[in-house]
Amino acid sequence: MKIATRIFLLAPIALPVLAFGQQMPMLKPGTFGTGPMSSGYVDAIAGLTYTDNAQLSQSSHSGDGIGSIGLDTDYTRTGRLSLNLLGDIERVQYIRNSFSGSFYGNFNGSALWGKPTDPLQWMLRDTFGEGTTSPLAAPTPQNLQTVNYLTTGPFINLNFGLTNRFTVYGQYGRSTYQSSPYDSQTFEGGAELTHELAGSTSISLQASDARTEYLNRAALINTPGAGSRYNVKQAAVEFQGQYVRTNVSLAAGYNIIDYGGQAHGAPYYSVQLSRNISPSSTVFIGGQSEYSTFGGAMQSPTAQLNMQGGGALGIGFITAQPMQQRRATAGWNFSRDRTSLNLSGYYADDLYPQVPNDNHRDTSLNLTVGRQIRPTLSLSLQVYGTYSDYQQQSAKTHQISATLTLTKQFARSTIGFYLRRMQQSGSAGVSSFVAASYHDDQVGVYFTYDLLGQRNTGGAGMGSGIPGLPGGL
Repeated sequence: MKIATRIFLLAPIALPVLAFGQQMPMLKPGTFGTGPMSSGYVDAIAGLTYTDNAQLSQSSHSGDGIGSIGLDTDYTRTGRLSLNLLGDIERVQYIRNSFSGSFYGNFNGSALWGKPTDPLQWMLRDTFGEGTTSPLAAPTPQNLQTVNYLTTGPFINLNFGLTNRFTVYGQYGRSTYQSSPYDSQTFEGGAELTHELAGSTSISLQASDARTEYLNRAALINTPGAGSRYNVKQAAVEFQGQYVRTNVSLAAGYNIIDYGGQAHGAPYYSVQLSRNISPSSTVFIGGQSEYSTFGGAMQSPTAQLNMQGGGALGIGFITAQPMQQRRATAGWNFSRDRTSLNLSGYYADDLYPQVPNDNHRDTSLNLTVGRQIRPTLSLSLQVYGTYSDYQQQSAKTHQISATLTLTKQFARSTIGFYLRRMQQSGSAGVSSFVAASYHDDQVGVYFTYDLLGQRNTGGAGMGSGIPGLPGGL
């Protein structure tokens, strides 16, 4: 895992929190740096899938072909210009027009200009994802909308000797929704005092204040619990450590949100740990509790750990209301000779102070086993299960999917064939909280080409069908 930062999240669905070091997969402007290096890949990807239930309907099934083309990446570069790119974005087109064409996927990308010893660094970050406004509806394109967050701004570093740094920053953020009237802009300022303890370990004191305003306030009048603006203040102490076999990030503090004229405060904590227990085996754990919303859940460090461990981010529930989110994840990665195995779990508990009826819990478990049949031929099986519970609405869903993938790797490209079965059962619930029940069988083929770096399937293949399709990774 790569130690990095979580700069303030864009609103209204992503509440600002402290910068620096809260998220392993992203960049960290204040890191005491090393020399230039890069790893990972940026791939072009295209695929064709046949589904026997394009509408994801319980009562009537209609088949359709789905074509997709886009980019898939897991790439990191450090140097004067540092990059961290994770995720995929694709254009999906239904051949028989079951739905209109749309973009789909999850992506987190950061670009950081400047070295840690420079007085000025500049951060640009973009996050893309999708969610549904109907909490438990089937995740078809009709029920989904894309959300994009763009953040940029300077970090000013004052270095005192070789081990101390004082950083102040200012960031501007803009969130854009495909259909919901939640577009907003955020202004944040913050400061951090960092002391390098020894080697690649450090401790820091952090504080931030972020203010968010909605751009279409009139459209939010009838939205339960909505306000015209909100602001989040947070203070914390954080420890970062990079060792030969262990990466660790620990943070604890307090955060306060003022939303709709009501202020709520709660302890904040974040725990991220990965350890190589042997040359072929790695374990990771993560946990956090903070005020956030849909976007914060997409960018949370535990969600990112789960995604890198082989689990899906899942499809979120878009609302205008902030929540107190609690996240936990744990997993084990094993790769030796021609065999790979990943086991990971993810838990989320979201509490909405303004709208308690939206409170819900989500749990997922992922198992992927891969075997290299020949040097360039791999077979994998992935089993993925989720459970969602809206306690106050008596609505629940259970979903399980299994995917068998055969992958052939060439010098700079990969071709894969897969079979996939997905089934969801849902309870009746009340009012609009009616959980969908359906099953779907898919067969497909995909092709990737390395534009930068090289993808290494490691015996596991893609494991989940075409990335970005409903239920896929």
